[in-house]
Amino acid sequence: MALLIPRYDEPRLLAAEMELIDQSFGVAMLGCALAGLILALGLSVDHRHPGALLWAAALAACCALGHFGRRALPDRLDEAGAGTYARCMTALLTVIGGLWGLAAWLYMDVGSPATVICILSLIAGMSAAALAVFSACLPVAVGFFVPAIVPVWAVFIATGDTAYLAMLLGAPLYLAVLMVFARNYARVARHAIALRFANVELIARLREQTARAESAQHEAEEANRAKSVFLASASHDLRQPLHALGLFVVTLGRSELNDKQRQLLAHIEAASGAAREMLNTLLDFSKVDAGVITPRPRVFRLQPMLYKLENEFAPQADARGLFYRTRDTTVSVFADPNLVELILRNLIANAIRYTSQGGVLVACRLRRGTAVLEVWDTGVGIPLGQRRAIFREFHQLGNPERDQRKGLGLGLAIVEGLARTISTRVLLNSRPGRGSVFRFALPLTGQAAPYAEMAGDAPGEPQPRPALNGLRVLVLDDDPDIRTAMRELLQSWRATCLAVESEDEALDALEDFKPDLLLADYRLRGERTGSQAMEAIRARLGRPVPTVIITGDTAPERLRSVHADSAALLHKPVVAQHLHTAMTALLSEAGWRPDIPRAAALRAHG
Repeated sequence: MALLIPRYDEPRLLAAEMELIDQSFGVAMLGCALAGLILALGLSVDHRHPGALLWAAALAACCALGHFGRRALPDRLDEAGAGTYARCMTALLTVIGGLWGLAAWLYMDVGSPATVICILSLIAGMSAAALAVFSACLPVAVGFFVPAIVPVWAVFIATGDTAYLAMLLGAPLYLAVLMVFARNYARVARHAIALRFANVELIARLREQTARAESAQHEAEEANRAKSVFLASASHDLRQPLHALGLFVVTLGRSELNDKQRQLLAHIEAASGAAREMLNTLLDFSKVDAGVITPRPRVFRLQPMLYKLENEFAPQADARGLFYRTRDTTVSVFADPNLVELILRNLIANAIRYTSQGGVLVACRLRRGTAVLEVWDTGVGIPLGQRRAIFREFHQLGNPERDQRKGLGLGLAIVEGLARTISTRVLLNSRPGRGSVFRFALPLTGQAAPYAEMAGDAPGEPQPRPALNGLRVLVLDDDPDIRTAMRELLQSWRATCLAVESEDEALDALEDFKPDLLLADYRLRGERTGSQAMEAIRARLGRPVPTVIITGDTAPERLRSVHADSAALLHKPVVAQHLHTAMTALLSEAGWRPDIPRAAALRAHG
C-alpha cells in the first residue's frame, strides 16, 4: 500500500529532494516537449492524424507551465514552500503522464507495428527519464508512471489478440519495475541527503570552531591567558562530536555503497582523521603552553624509537612519492622518551608536509659527548628572516589562506616548548629551495642534563621506595571506588588512611585525625575544587599540609592554579609509582620522617 500511495517526506528532507529535482526540471520539460513534437509530426505525416499536433501543443503548454510557472513559488526550495512545490509538481507530472497515456490510447494502432514501436519507445524513454529525474521524491515519479503506463496496458487488453500477450503481461511488469526502482532510488537519495545534512552540520561546527580559533589567535597576541583558555575549551568541545563521527563512518563503511559513495566516505574519513590530528595538536600545545609538563628521564635506546617512527611515517612519505630513511644507531641516552618521541614526531610530520620531492632522513650523530638527533628534508627550505618566526604559535610558511590541511602552525611551537622542558635547544639550518635540517642534543647514558634532578630514581639502578610507616593520609574524593582503591594502596605502603567524600566531612574529621598529607580530587561535589578544600583544611589546622591534587582536567589555567598553590599535580589515570614519588618528594620538603619501630631503633643505637 505504501508503494501505491507514497507519502511526502518531512519538510527538511523534502526541500532537499525538490532541490535535486529542480536542478534538472527545465531540461526534462524541454525534452518532454520535443519528444511530443517528434511523435506528433510522425503521426501527422505518415498516418494523417492532424489531432496529434493539438496533443503535442497541449503537452508543450503543460511543460512550459511547469518550467516557467515554478517561478511563481519563490520559496519552493525552502522547508516552508517545499510541500506546496511537491504537490504542484506531482499534479503537473500526473497531467503530463496522462497526456502520454492518452497518445497511446488514441494513436497506438496495433495493426501498425511501426506506430506501436514508436509510441512505446517514446513512452518508455520518458518513463526512464522520469525515473532518473523525479525519483528523489517518490510521489512525483509515481504521478507520471501510472497515468502514462496504464493506458498502454489498456490498449493491449482491448485488442484481445493473443499475439500481443507478451505486451499485455509486460506493461504492468514494466510499471511495477519502474515503481520498485523509483522507491529504491528515493531511499538512496534520502540516505545521501541525510549524510549530506550530517556533513553540513559537522562542517558548520568545525567552521564555528575555526572561527573561534582565529579569533582566539588574535587575542592571544595581546593576552596569552585568553588563548590558553580557548585551546582547552575547543579541545573539550571537539572530542565528543569527533568520536561520534568516527562511529558513524565505521558503521556506514559496512553498508552497501556504490563507488561514488565509497569515494565520498574516503573523503569523510580523511577529514575526520585531520580533525583528530588537529585536536591532539591543540591538546599538546595547551599542556606545553601551561608549563605543567614534568619530564621523567631514564636511560633508553634510540633505535627502537626510530624504528617505531619509521613504521608510522614511511607509508605517509611513500603516499606522497617521497623516500623515508633512518640511519641505524646503537646510542643510548638519558632523557624522557615520551617527550623526545613527541619532538621527533612533530619534526618528521613537518618535514613530510613541506616536502614535495626527495625525502626525509632521520639520523643520530655523536658530537662532543652528546647524541644529536637530526631530521633532514629536501623541502621548500626556510628563508633566513623566518627562522625564528616559524617557532611561534600559528605561524606558517606559504599558507596565507590558513588551509588547515597544512596544520595549525603549532608543531614547531610545541617542539620548542618541549625542548625547553628537557633542557635542550632545537637548532635549524636551511637553504631555500634545497631543504632543512632540525637538530637537538641529548645527554648520553650517565651524563644527565640539569633537568634529571627532577626524575626521582637514578638511571640504571632502581632505588628502593622510601617507607611511609606511620604516615597519616587524608583522601578526599567523591567516588567510592576510588576511595576504596586509594585506601588499599596506601595501607599496602604501611600508611594510615582516612578516606572521605566531601570537604565538610574532611573538616569534621580533623578533630580526631591530623593528616601529614592530603590527596584530593580536583572536581568535588557542590562545585568545589580540591584546591579550595586544601585551603580550608590548612586554615582549620593552622599549618600547611603537603597536598597532591589529582585531575583529569587539562585546562592550562586550572593546571597553573594548582601549581601556584604549592600542590603536586597528577593526571588521571594515576600510576602508583608516580603517586608514591610525588608523595615522598612533598614529604621530604616538609621534613617528615617515617616512624622507626622500637626494636630497630635500639639496634641502631647499639
